[in-house]
Amino acid sequence: MGKYSGLAHIIITNVGGKGNIVGLTHCITRLRFTLKDESKANTDVLQHTDGVAQVIRSGGQYQVVIGSQVEDVFDEVVKVGHLESIVSGEAVDEDGGDAPQQKQGLFSKFVGIVTSVFTPFIGILCAAGMLKGLSAAAVSLGLFSQTDGAYLFWYNAGDALFYFLPVVIGYTAARKFKLSELMGIMIGLIMCLPALTSLGSMDVIGQFLGMDYRFTFFGIPVILPANNSYAQTVIPVIVAVWCASKVEGWLKRIIPAIVRSFLVPFFTLVIIIPALFVVIGPVTSGLSSVLSSFTLSLYSMAPWLEGLVLGLLHQTLVIFGLHWAYSPLRYNNFATLGYDTLITPNFPAAWCQGAAAMGVFFKTRDKNVKGLCTSSFISAIFGVSEPAIYSISLPRKIPFVCASIGAGVAGALVGLMQIRIYSGGVGLFALANFIDVNTGDMSGVVKMACCIVVGMLVAFILTIVFYREKSLEEDELLAGEIAEPTQHAMPLAKAPSIDGGAAGSTVEAGGMPTLVIDAPVAGSVVSLSQVPDEAFSSGVLGDGFAVLPREGKVLAPCDGTVTALFPTGHAIGLTSDDGTEVLIHVGIDTVKLNGRGFTTHVTQGERVAKGQLLIEFDIPAIEAEGYSTVVPVVVSKASGAMSVDMAGGQILIGA
Repeated sequence: MGKYSGLAHIIITNVGGKGNIVGLTHCITRLRFTLKDESKANTDVLQHTDGVAQVIRSGGQYQVVIGSQVEDVFDEVVKVGHLESIVSGEAVDEDGGDAPQQKQGLFSKFVGIVTSVFTPFIGILCAAGMLKGLSAAAVSLGLFSQTDGAYLFWYNAGDALFYFLPVVIGYTAARKFKLSELMGIMIGLIMCLPALTSLGSMDVIGQFLGMDYRFTFFGIPVILPANNSYAQTVIPVIVAVWCASKVEGWLKRIIPAIVRSFLVPFFTLVIIIPALFVVIGPVTSGLSSVLSSFTLSLYSMAPWLEGLVLGLLHQTLVIFGLHWAYSPLRYNNFATLGYDTLITPNFPAAWCQGAAAMGVFFKTRDKNVKGLCTSSFISAIFGVSEPAIYSISLPRKIPFVCASIGAGVAGALVGLMQIRIYSGGVGLFALANFIDVNTGDMSGVVKMACCIVVGMLVAFILTIVFYREKSLEEDELLAGEIAEPTQHAMPLAKAPSIDGGAAGSTVEAGGMPTLVIDAPVAGSVVSLSQVPDEAFSSGVLGDGFAVLPREGKVLAPCDGTVTALFPTGHAIGLTSDDGTEVLIHVGIDTVKLNGRGFTTHVTQGERVAKGQLLIEFDIPAIEAEGYSTVVPVVVSKASGAMSVDMAGGQILIGA
C-alpha cells in the first residue's frame, strides 16, 4: 500500500466516487477534477482531511489543493481509483478544451484566439515583413533591380511566409484547438494550392446570390474569393481548423482504434475540405461582395465619408481577408481611367498601425515588447502591417482602435482631396505611385504624405493617452517596488532584522535569524492575499508574497536545487542550501496554456546559482488569452513554520 493510498481513497470517495469523475489532471500544487455533478462532492470532509490544504471550485473544475506532494498524491489517486482511462496522460491539459475560463465578450474571445494563433511565430513574422520591406526599398533606391538574385531571394523569402500564411496558421491553430498538427498543416496547404487558384480562370457558368461561380460540388455552387485564392488569408483557415477539430474528435469516438490512424484524417478531409470551399469560403466572398457594393454607394454619396469608413475598417478587413474585395474595383479603375481614387484611402492604414506600435513602445517597460514595436514599425512603413497588428495592437485592443481611428481620419482627408494613385503598391516607396504619369505632377505625393502624417499623429497620440499596460494600472495597489533583477543583484544573505542592519551579516533578531532576498521577478510586490486564487491568497500553501511582473524573466533567488519543474514551465520549486523551499508560480491557471508563452532554461534536479535565469514568459501573450500574470512566491521550510514580511522593495523571510 502506497504512502498516500489512504488519502487517495478519501479524496475519491468525497468527490462523489469514481463514477462522478469526468477528468483528472494536476498542476504543481493541486489536483484538478472535472466532475459530472459537483453537488455530490463532500467539500467539508475534504477540507478537514489531513493532507488536503484547501478545496476550490473555479473555472468548471473542482480543485483539491495538496501542496508540494501533489504529484505523488495524483499518482496514487489514479492507481487507487483505476482512473487511467480518464486521465489525459499529460497533467498540463487541464481544461480538456471544455472547462470554461473567465467570461469574455465575443470580441475578447476573438482577439484571444487570433493572438494565441499568431503568438508562436510573431518573431519570424516581423523578420519576414522587414525582409520584404527592405528588399523593396533597396530596389527603389537603385541598389539592385527586381531581376537581381539578391532581390529575388530576399524579397520572395520574406513573401513566402505571407503567401503560405494559412499553412503556418493551420499548424498553430491546430495546437490551439487540439487538432492533429499535421491535419492543420494539410488544411493550410490545400488553401494555398495553385491548382485551386487556377480554377478562377474557368468560364462563369452561373450566379448565386449575385456572385459568379465557375463550377459546382454535387450541384452546389462554389464561390471563389475575389482574387480566386485563399493564400495570405487568416480567418478562413482558423474557422476550418476549428471545425476540423470537432470533426476529428467525433470520428475518433466512432472509428475503431485499429484503423483510426488513417481513416480519421481521411474522413476529416472528406468532410472539411468541401465545407471550406462550399460554406466557409463563400461566406467570406459574400461579405466581400457586400463590402464592394457598400463602398461604391458611399463614394457616390460623399468621397470623404467613403474614405473615413474605408480607412477606419481597413485593418479589420485585413484580419478577415475581406480587403481583397476591393482589388477588382481598383484594377478596373486602372484599366479604364488610368488611376484610382476609390480605394486610395486605405493607403495610410498600415502606417497608422506602425504609429500605434510606437505609442506602445513609449508606454511599455518590457524590453521584449519594445523590440517587437520597433520591428513592427519598420515593417509597417514599408506596407506590411501584420506584425504590428498581431504582435502589438490587436492583443492590446486599445492601440488597434487608436490605429483604426487614425487611419479613418487620414482616409477621410484622402477622400476629401480625391488623391489619385496610378499603380498598385503599399508602403514608403509606393509613394512614387502618386506621381501623375501623364504630367509628372508630384502634388499627389505631397498630399498623401500629409495625410499619412496626420493619421500617424492621431494614432500615436491616442495610444499614448488611452493605452495603459495592465501591470501599470495595478501598480497603484503596490506595497513596494522591486528593482529589476540581474544576475549580480539578487542577494540572498542573513540580515540582522526586518528594520535594519547590513545585508550580508548574520545576527539574531528576537532569537530568530532572518533571511533577506529580492523577488525573483522584476516588477511590483503585493501581498499574497491580493492574489486572485484562494489557494495562494488564503495562505494554505504557505506564507509569501506576489509580484506584478514588468519583465518576463524568473531568476533564481538563491543558490540551490530545482526540486520541482512543471512540464508547462509555468511553475518551479527550488530548495536552498539551508533547506528553505521557494515555490514560484507564474500566473493564475496558466497551466491551461499547455506551455504556450513559457520557455524553461533549467531542468529538474539541476543545481542553480542565485541570479541564474530559470524561466522566460511572454506577458502580452499570456494576458491576451485572459490569464493574470501575477507571480505568487511561496516560501516554506521542512524544519518548521516560517514567517514572511515585506520591507520596501525587499522580502524578508524569518527562518
